Amino acid sequence: MKLKLFSIFMILISGFGFAQNSKTVTGVIMDENEIPLPGAEVKVIDKEIYSVTDFDGNYTLENVEVGDGVRVTYLGFVAQEFTIQQKNEYNITLQEDAAQLDEVVVVGYGKAKSRDLAGTISNLKADEINDSPTNSVLQAAQGKLPGVQVINDGAPGSVGQVRIRGSISVLGGADPLYVVDGVITDDISGINNNDIQSMDVLKDASSTAIYGARGANGVVLITTKSGKGKLKVSLSSTTGVNVLSNQVDLANAREYAQYTNEALARIDKDPAFTESEIANLSSTNWMDNITRDGIFQKYSVSVSGETDEADYYLSAGYLDEEGTLKGNSYERLSVRLNNTYRLNDNIRVGHNINLIRSRGFNPSTAAFDGDVPPLNVFTTAYKQSPTIPVRNEDGTFRNTNLNNVGNPVAEGQNNSSVNEKVRISGNVWGEADIFDWLTFRSSLGVNVLRQKIRAYAARYQIANESSTQFNNQNQTLRIQDNDAERFNWDNFFTIDKRFEKHSFNLTLGLTSERFTSEYLSGSRRGVPPSDNLLYLNLGEKEGQNVENGGDKSTRVAYFSRLLYNYDSRYVFNATIRREGSSKFNKNQRIKYYPSFGLAWNISNESFFDNQTTLSNLKLRASYGLIGNDRIDSGQFLQLVDFSQYPFPGGVVTGGTSIERYDDNLKWETTKELDLGLEFGFFQNRLTGQFTYYNKETEDILFPLALPQTSGDNEFITNAGNIKNEGVEFSINWGEQAEDDGFGYNIGFNITANDNELSKINPVIENASPFITSGSLNNGKTVTRTVEGRELGTFWLYKTDGVFETQEELDNSNQPNAKIGDFRYVDVNGDGQISQDDRQFMGSYQPDFYYGINVSLNYKQLDFSTDLFGNVGNKVYNGLRANRFNGENIDKALFNERYVPGNGFQGGPAAFNAVPEPSDYYLEDGDFLRVNNITLGYTFNQDFLDLIKISRLRIYATAQNALTFTNYSGYNPELPRGVLDSGLELNAYPTTAKYLLGINLDF
Repeated sequence: MKLKLFSIFMILISGFGFAQNSKTVTGVIMDENEIPLPGAEVKVIDKEIYSVTDFDGNYTLENVEVGDGVRVTYLGFVAQEFTIQQKNEYNITLQEDAAQLDEVVVVGYGKAKSRDLAGTISNLKADEINDSPTNSVLQAAQGKLPGVQVINDGAPGSVGQVRIRGSISVLGGADPLYVVDGVITDDISGINNNDIQSMDVLKDASSTAIYGARGANGVVLITTKSGKGKLKVSLSSTTGVNVLSNQVDLANAREYAQYTNEALARIDKDPAFTESEIANLSSTNWMDNITRDGIFQKYSVSVSGETDEADYYLSAGYLDEEGTLKGNSYERLSVRLNNTYRLNDNIRVGHNINLIRSRGFNPSTAAFDGDVPPLNVFTTAYKQSPTIPVRNEDGTFRNTNLNNVGNPVAEGQNNSSVNEKVRISGNVWGEADIFDWLTFRSSLGVNVLRQKIRAYAARYQIANESSTQFNNQNQTLRIQDNDAERFNWDNFFTIDKRFEKHSFNLTLGLTSERFTSEYLSGSRRGVPPSDNLLYLNLGEKEGQNVENGGDKSTRVAYFSRLLYNYDSRYVFNATIRREGSSKFNKNQRIKYYPSFGLAWNISNESFFDNQTTLSNLKLRASYGLIGNDRIDSGQFLQLVDFSQYPFPGGVVTGGTSIERYDDNLKWETTKELDLGLEFGFFQNRLTGQFTYYNKETEDILFPLALPQTSGDNEFITNAGNIKNEGVEFSINWGEQAEDDGFGYNIGFNITANDNELSKINPVIENASPFITSGSLNNGKTVTRTVEGRELGTFWLYKTDGVFETQEELDNSNQPNAKIGDFRYVDVNGDGQISQDDRQFMGSYQPDFYYGINVSLNYKQLDFSTDLFGNVGNKVYNGLRANRFNGENIDKALFNERYVPGNGFQGGPAAFNAVPEPSDYYLEDGDFLRVNNITLGYTFNQDFLDLIKISRLRIYATAQNALTFTNYSGYNPELPRGVLDSGLELNAYPTTAKYLLGINLDF
């Protein structure tokens, strides 16, 4: 009996103990700033009990026991563990893990963890962008991302030119697709850097195929900030000066006079200067007279935060930059409002709205081909004679009859253009959690541009040695209004489901896009030179010009993407997009763009558990198709001119083809293979990746040059392939500072790309299978694009010294040659020097480009520097090669000129003639530029608490301060078109900035 009672008592005690140990615990997961972390995983170790925090960071764990271990994980933060004790509430504060901050990336129509992706994505975070006092995010990215080449010039308002893994099209453009908060745009110049949260660059087909025909050149996704946490006010201010960082040493007055006399003597003309005149000449430095040190100012303020019902982010930014060219400036005002409203726990709506107003001023009337026009004033200053003053004694502008070059100061003061733009871009969106694993999102994006360009050429008096006259007798006003509207409507479901070791993320959607643009331009002469009277109706009707044009296009696409992950080890990605575009005929309008990728997170295998050296190892591979339809609408239409023709018995109306068109034009299609290895050592203090890619664009739209008998100049058709093959490598070593200690980060990346027009198929008999480009504006061209060569390959005569004797001339068939002229190599050996003897001599596309990034911090001090460079590219000095008759030269050309009796010094004798395009003017474009040097100081928290602010940082920055290059021109960085990049002519010289700034948070 006693035994039975004891057994019952023990059973009751055991049950009571079990009941006491089984319990429910709750808590809040937050970061160091006490901001809740929604989506954090709270899991009981070795048990299938877990919870995911809600929007306010709350979690609940049921059926846990005292003594259970619990692990809390959240992407970008150090995992933390705690043990269940008697209490029922556990609030956990997680610390940021710098080694994992880059794990979440933005992809098309959503976000993903990098370990779940098989594609290649590079990204910049907010601190790398916001702390860079540049005009645009692209300038901040220069030299930091492998496979991404950013080419800048010194003009205010310029955002830079981007090439991702080379150029893949001739007519379809080479710029990437820009998507800002889901809104498609072709202009990101108005975005304030301080508003940007991240920039993600999709580079391979696996990543970009979800954008179909828009993704062939790569995709740049920009995400702007949203409010979070308590009310926060941020202020930033930067001011400084722009200066020319590289000057060309031009011939002075005496050297110019001597050179001019020698050139005249070679064509049996009298000298322009006597010896006594040469001895008493003084020099005019034309570049000094048209340039200045320009003031740079940039200010930004933002207010952000969140409540239970909404989060908000409101900002305003102002930029005012004077260029180094007098009369050249740019100002921009931007306002952004990003709000999210939580209607309940499952439904959210919001908007991202950006309003930008900008004005650019240029001392030029060439303002109708882009926001930053070719600035011919620099070329005029290069070429004008240094022997004449800027003005005569009576105040009129001076000119000379020795050449046909204008007075650059007069040109700058009497020719001007104003480019005003107002742009509204943004979206309104709604998002609903239908189930905890199914979300629907709808977003309507809009991008509206209103632009007005007003260019005025005034009448002014100018005098040379023999006469006084009025330049631009017919003062002219030109006005152009541009309107453009783009709407895109995206609707998609996202299924995010996990069970056991399987993780699925499936996106299914529909997107539509409509684009319209129109311009109206006109010009009249005789408009009065007053800012208040610059209207066309005040000019002369005779000789007026009016032009109107535009474009309309629509796109519709269905897309789906699967991101599958098994046990955080094996990854499979697949995407398909079905797209239709109105830019093509009905039988070619629809195209499918599939892609797939595989990845293996080797470091998550069990055999890696017992080692600590290698912390991350991932292999990935992907393949896919992407497209390009960036051509004007209606290219497949046949234009017909209807006229009346007399025939016996009456007049008959008939049609004649104006131009020849291919009604079977189709999409350009790029096929890309991508293989990569990612690695991390020593708890990811050392990280890096290596990627090989091979992409070929088929059916490129190519303008075939037609024979003269056809009546047309060219015929646009799908006639070839372009191939880009290359490797990318990046490595980064860093360690965060602890307890106000020393922290550092050192990064290096390098990209090698081989570009080739791999195939041309002249579908029309006798059509010329090449494109000649790179005009020097003197009747000469310097590039030709042909099969087997890079796009925009320099096509030049090879020099072989100069003719030094009459005997050499007598034995040569080179037409019109004189002693002192270059000898050109007879490549084909036919005894004649002709176009057939021109050779291909490289292009502006480098063998490889690289970047070096260093950041150091010790206690409150921080220092950073960024360097980038090109190796193996060629540039053509079009300034030096553009001499007609009596223009100035650079000092190197003067020193290298051939003088009889002195032997060959490397250059030709003095000349007054248009030179043939030759390798003498082709130079190595290698350079290394120190893009940024910044030294900052952040005040410590004790001091900040006294003055009631949360952050105060001051800094000094030098941008483009140093460039190491052997190039003889103003700037080896020469962004132009796909077929003529690397030609320096009417280019903006390199500009350096020296700035002081302050960042302040309340």
